[in-house]
Amino acid sequence: MNLLTNNYGIPALNFDVGILTPREIEIVERTLLPDKNIAWDLGISYFTVLSHLKSIRQKTGLQDKGQLVYFGTKKGIIN
Repeated sequence: MNLLTNNYGIPALNFDVGILTPREIEIVERTLLPDKNIAWDLGISYFTVLSHLKSIRQKTGLQDKGQLVYFGTKKGIIN
């Protein structure tokens, strides 16, 4: 079990946004967009976006984009 999750495997969200890089935060800001649109907006490849999303999931324990949206909203990254 990831240390950032509670007993039910749900992310605890008690970690600081500072564990993410500035680019990962830009990805989280655009999480509501399809991955290809995120790549277009940031001028990076689609596969780079996927790599950043994988890194974000590993650092935070989040499992999907729905949880990422919830995280971004709770932490004030997504308005």
